[in-house]
Amino acid sequence: MTKPVKRDTPSVDSANKKIALKLSVLELELQAAGLVDVQTLDSTLVVDLKYSTTDNFMKLDMYGDLTHAYLQKDVAEKLAKAQHALQAIHTSYRLVVYDAVRPLHIQQLMWDTVKLPRAEKTKYLSNPARGSIHNYGAAVDVSILDSLGRPLDMGTPYDFFGEEAHPVKEQELLAKGELTQAHIQNRQILRAAMRAGGFWGIQTEWWHFNACTRAFAAENYPLVK
Repeated sequence: MTKPVKRDTPSVDSANKKIALKLSVLELELQAAGLVDVQTLDSTLVVDLKYSTTDNFMKLDMYGDLTHAYLQKDVAEKLAKAQHALQAIHTSYRLVVYDAVRPLHIQQLMWDTVKLPRAEKTKYLSNPARGSIHNYGAAVDVSILDSLGRPLDMGTPYDFFGEEAHPVKEQELLAKGELTQAHIQNRQILRAAMRAGGFWGIQTEWWHFNACTRAFAAENYPLVK
């Protein structure tokens, strides 16, 4: 009787190792800390991590091989909810993620790189000694893409340092002709979607949204160093 030929089949463990090899060290660390890739919860979310490129205000690639956006699982679920809220009203629009979790060592690098007086710098960047909600994976920087994949005109680019980016200044800047009604309307669409997901914005950056307070983040999530 002929014995059956034994064929080697890849084990689940070996398959997982091959997948892991494709991930950056930072990404593996984020997964180990319990954070999730937002696109695993909603594949229609667009991710364009600006700090994984030189297309940012520092012109430096700070994230290296990391190209996926990671957040705490409950925060990622809120982002998916915001996407659904946006598309319920504007079916051709999609949220685009410019930054999600930001490890503390990257926060320190940003702080050291930005050459502004401390009082001005803290309007746009949290002091790493205090930490940012980004450092816990509980804040996200987002905008909206139209049906052709183009960012809606929000009046300034992402990470613009100036009053034109300040939501709190919008009506004043509208009166001066430095922002248009279309700019403000686009920002309102973004804010409405993010509020529907459970986020709120800040006074100095139209793109930044928090899922919780800094105190809640520090108590409930590990600091990503």
